[in-house]
Amino acid sequence: MGDIASHGNFGEQLKRSTDALFKDLGLKRACELTGKSKSVLGRYASLSPEHENRYISVIDLIALECEASTPFVTKKLAELNGMVLSPGGA
Repeated sequence: MGDIASHGNFGEQLKRSTDALFKDLGLKRACELTGKSKSVLGRYASLSPEHENRYISVIDLIALECEASTPFVTKKLAELNGMVLSPGGA
């Protein structure tokens, strides 16, 4: 299977979605919710080769997407897997 960087621009799209999530919440709020520093969160969204295999943890993603205006990363994951994420009423 290899690392995520070997799957075309899959990793780039995840990083761009992560960046959109941070921008939606604001980096300061994202830091508060995750307990991570700006530099650590920045690596999760960085397209630099030295950070290509660093991605946000699922637990941090959940914390952020619960407060965001939309689940940016989850929607992108669904899209990359040929699915559509739609809101449901429970």
